[in-house]
Amino acid sequence: MNHFGKTLTFMSLAVFLMLISAGGASGKILFNDTIAESDGYQINNYVIDVVEVFPDYDSVTLQVFEGKTKTPLHDKLISVGSSFKFTVEGETVEVKVISVHSGVVPRTKLLITVTDGSFINSKTSGVVSGGHTNAQFSGTPVLELTKTVEPANAGIGDILTVKVTVKNTGDDKATKVIFSDPAPAKFILQQTLIAPTGQISLEKGETRLIYTYTMKATEAGTFLFEPTTAIFSNSIDDDFPQASSTIPTIVIEDSSKKANLDVTLVLDKYTVDRRGDLQGTIRVKNTGDSSASAVTINLLVPSGLKYAGGDSNIEIISEVPTIYMESFGMQQEKEISFSLKALDEGTYTLSAENSYRFNDGVSPNLQSASSTSTTNAIYVKEGKYDYLLEQPVHVYLVPLLLIGVLAGWFFYKHRQYKF
Repeated sequence: MNHFGKTLTFMSLAVFLMLISAGGASGKILFNDTIAESDGYQINNYVIDVVEVFPDYDSVTLQVFEGKTKTPLHDKLISVGSSFKFTVEGETVEVKVISVHSGVVPRTKLLITVTDGSFINSKTSGVVSGGHTNAQFSGTPVLELTKTVEPANAGIGDILTVKVTVKNTGDDKATKVIFSDPAPAKFILQQTLIAPTGQISLEKGETRLIYTYTMKATEAGTFLFEPTTAIFSNSIDDDFPQASSTIPTIVIEDSSKKANLDVTLVLDKYTVDRRGDLQGTIRVKNTGDSSASAVTINLLVPSGLKYAGGDSNIEIISEVPTIYMESFGMQQEKEISFSLKALDEGTYTLSAENSYRFNDGVSPNLQSASSTSTTNAIYVKEGKYDYLLEQPVHVYLVPLLLIGVLAGWFFYKHRQYKF
């Protein structure tokens, strides 16, 4: 029984000593080991420096630095068994001196705990040889991309200059920066003057011109240039969300020139007797702002009508009355006369197909255009004496024969009486 009591007392004492050695630490243990004088322990952007170890006095001078500042946030002389606390990002860090050791380089054993270590970046946590002066601190690079297009208002065929600049406004270096710049539709790349060839880095506060290139506008309208984007990391290779540039709005006006031939057909009447005549006029006017060339107008005459002649401008090509003009200037007008013969009763329309070419002032090639114009309905009705032609042949032959017989008989009798 006495033996059991001694054993229980010994176990209780062992547990008590373990608690004492833990120094009342609470939360997550970050470090429980020896560290040399002049070295430090880093927690994110904070470094606990072991400034000096005093083995003869069982004490240590500890300093806490934030980032690259030269003035410590805390400067403590801590005895063995004692501790001090400070706050990092809302969590309490406790540093306790467990022991000190002499040697060529004095050392101390520290127990460092934190209430919650979830905020700690593993890339910036651990022993730093040489203390805070050799620590690598992480920050947040912020990339501001600006995209400009000049001029903002242009015409078809004009050349626009696109520039993209980037500035790091954050508190850390941006590394592994990769840019992406989508090509805009309706524009043709002319020349690339500046463009990144791979990953780049941007120091804190640095501004750099990333892209410079020229584009040719090919179509009228209002266009939004898609943003240039960048992916990047900080100095300890933490990845950050993609950054995007501004989105320029560009207005392209239709500055191209165009010939526009207005071809109309006019007749002197639209109701005519069969075998009657129609007088027509082809009126041509260029209402565009460019001259027309290789102008061809084909007069399409329906089968119930017949082309009967016209001005010298009209030639018959493959049985089609055709007008050809080598050139036709801006605002030029011309009238060409022709005549038709009505052959059969019915309702008809007369059409003119025209085609031409012009220089739009933008494209190096001539542009082509065509159109068709049509008259109002033409009515061909029965002629005044057409009913006579519709009678059977014998209706005309019998009377003619009788008249011929009577004429012969009278002629014969006349000759008898004469003699």
